[in-house]
Amino acid sequence: MLEYNYQSEANISSLLEDLEYKERKEALLIILKEFKNNEVKYGVACSFNLFLLGITDEFHDFDFIVDIDSISSVKKVMKELGAKLVDSGGNGVCESDIYLHYQLGRVDIDIISGFRILTFGTSIHYKYNSDEINTLIIYEDEKIEIPLITVEALFLLYAMMEGWQPKRRYKRILIEKYLEDRSLEYPEIFREFLNSSLPGWIKREIRKLLVLTN
Repeated sequence: MLEYNYQSEANISSLLEDLEYKERKEALLIILKEFKNNEVKYGVACSFNLFLLGITDEFHDFDFIVDIDSISSVKKVMKELGAKLVDSGGNGVCESDIYLHYQLGRVDIDIISGFRILTFGTSIHYKYNSDEINTLIIYEDEKIEIPLITVEALFLLYAMMEGWQPKRRYKRILIEKYLEDRSLEYPEIFREFLNSSLPGWIKREIRKLLVLTN
């Protein structure tokens, strides 16, 4: 368990101090500030979430899962920041309720509301839930709060994304190992999705995690 904390601290130090991350850090901090000022309800997902937790040691863009009622505020913020909307809509696999891909300078930012993934002959639909958010606090001159989508939700999303991009399996396994080393914080997410039409192999992995971390 300690290795994740160590890696998390190392990753956050790199984010705040290394020139490699300078542009991404600056984009992140201004977005977090403006989201807070505009009362946007959201959580950080995917690779940056895993990076902050020390599960992986790199990220390339930002993914925000946003409450549907905050989308108009997000559009306003991104316009005022000068971000360019370069894509929207689905690709036949990721068919979320709303998907907006922005570029702020050279930084890629995905805004997702109602994260829907269609693979393995079925689909998963994950919505923002304020009760399923963990807040990570970092310091850059002042305290910065970063809301994170739960690791349990990320496990489900990455498992389903394997049907689209097999390379996602690597991160799903890393997330699974992370969960095995801890007690589940949100087992109700897994129990809820056990009653859905998830593929059998994902349900087996969920049941295993529920037993191992009980």
